[in-house]
Amino acid sequence: MQNQQTPAKGISRSQLERADLVIIGNGIAGLTAAVEARHLAPDKRIVIITDQIHPTINTPALKQFAIAKLAREQLLAYPSGTERAERIHVVNAHVEGIHAQSKYLTLNENRSFGYETLLIATGSSPSGIPSSTPGHDFDGVMTLHRLQDYLDLRRRIPEVSEVVVVGGGVHAIETAMGFLYWGKRVHLLIRSTIMGKTLDETASEMVLNNLRRAGAIIHTGTEVAGIVGRVGAVVGVITNHQEMIPCQLVAGCIGTRPAMSLAKKCSVPMLNKNGILVDDKLRTSVRDIYAAGDVAALRNPQTNTFETRAQWYAAVSQGRLAGAMMVGSAEHTETTFGVQWHATHLGELSMLTVGEPLKRDEGTVTMTDTAQGNYRRLAIQDDRLVGYLSLGTAQPDSLAIKRIIDEKISISKIIKPLLKGKFDARRYLSEQHAYAAQGMLTGRASTLQIERSTTTRRLPEALPPVAHLEPFAEPQPATLPRESLTRQAEPLLYEEEISPFTGNLPTVSRAGLPANKEPIPQPFTGNLPPPQGRQQMAPGYSLRPQNNKMDLAQAINARQNPTGRERAPEGKQKLWAFSDEIPVEASENVLKRRR
Repeated sequence: MQNQQTPAKGISRSQLERADLVIIGNGIAGLTAAVEARHLAPDKRIVIITDQIHPTINTPALKQFAIAKLAREQLLAYPSGTERAERIHVVNAHVEGIHAQSKYLTLNENRSFGYETLLIATGSSPSGIPSSTPGHDFDGVMTLHRLQDYLDLRRRIPEVSEVVVVGGGVHAIETAMGFLYWGKRVHLLIRSTIMGKTLDETASEMVLNNLRRAGAIIHTGTEVAGIVGRVGAVVGVITNHQEMIPCQLVAGCIGTRPAMSLAKKCSVPMLNKNGILVDDKLRTSVRDIYAAGDVAALRNPQTNTFETRAQWYAAVSQGRLAGAMMVGSAEHTETTFGVQWHATHLGELSMLTVGEPLKRDEGTVTMTDTAQGNYRRLAIQDDRLVGYLSLGTAQPDSLAIKRIIDEKISISKIIKPLLKGKFDARRYLSEQHAYAAQGMLTGRASTLQIERSTTTRRLPEALPPVAHLEPFAEPQPATLPRESLTRQAEPLLYEEEISPFTGNLPTVSRAGLPANKEPIPQPFTGNLPPPQGRQQMAPGYSLRPQNNKMDLAQAINARQNPTGRERAPEGKQKLWAFSDEIPVEASENVLKRRR
């Protein structure tokens, strides 16, 4: 724990670099928060501190990049130049500690950076092959998690004929399917059952049969006992059954864990357990510090436990809320996250799980259906849906079903359509809310009972509170330009997400980009409708700017400097940072937008 309360040696408080909003991490939650904050507070100074060497990427699209269906340029989560256009400064550094009382961060190389409001969006770290496994450090033992991992994978593909994938979760299945796409011989090693915390026995067997039909060799009840190498490179795996499996590549897809080391390096104790604990406004137990994305643990309203939500859509939603909270925009923070849900593709199968479909306690009724090669499982309590699992060739309306669970709407009349998958959830919701509105207008009691949580839940009482902190005060709305004040609140949850290979992002305003730069389309930014009130990028743009001619000096500069970044002058922290300077045309666009 850090107890030092003075800036780094050699830097006085007056010289300490500061920003109104500082975000640690440039993943999708971090950059989404920065863009949202910029839209709501044009005059705030916003800084992202990251140790990544590339812009924010669409991580679900890495699976498509792995099978060469996408190029690197198509992995960008936001259009190139977004940070410069939105005047978001990016500092390339590693954060080593948080001094919460004095409100500054210690960085590597004895540097410091001050903040008024802080967001921790450090994401997650992979759990690869354990370091205790003999041969874990041979060349060819990989953990697929970040862009660099997939770049390495793409280079290795031509030299590989047989692969061992270790893991029994979604990531392992998707990785195995990717190798099968390349025509490789794939062994999938599963320690117990496939997706045991998500699927029941029937659904697990469907997934395994689908993998076998695709050509995968399944080894259940199998673990890696050791890895065999020759001249430093992998040539095989020894299992716990003393079986030798020849291979040239071992992919560890065992899972992830939240990257929450900063919670333990904060001068004020920050509550953490399987993630940094936050309330439904993403506030941590430390004043003026928020957490979002894979590192944030929110309360599950069904189990009353704190859990991370390591999905793309959840990170985007949390980023928007965190950005609004950091600037005190109260009208944009009226939301609840509700129950857990996850939608993905497992080969030819579409999977949707919402709430607690495997719930088995007293009072829970379970109903299943296996018609036409599909499988659906419903968990029902007192005429209310508490869990839903769907596995088959078609995927139901994910977020509409989540809404039925969140709002505890009666399903007595729709159980059969839900089981058969022939159910228009959105139409049903519209009808139920229309009945409720009619009942309110006529003064009759509505038969629709909807429970909404409008209060902020407290952090768990089982954990000791921080004694010297006063209770949180609700943030006061910041002074916003007229355009921001008239902007309609955007729903963060009730939109549809179908493909696991896509992710929805708010469309970035093009004001501030150089006039000769064409917007770069994001073919894998998802199939959700764009948030209301933001410009949607027109289709048909090429993947590169049209006017791409440059002289020799410009070409050399482009090769030496990362896209959109400029090297800070000597003597000023030697950090990479986005420049304040933007073209005259961009400045005029920004001024128009502020008016």
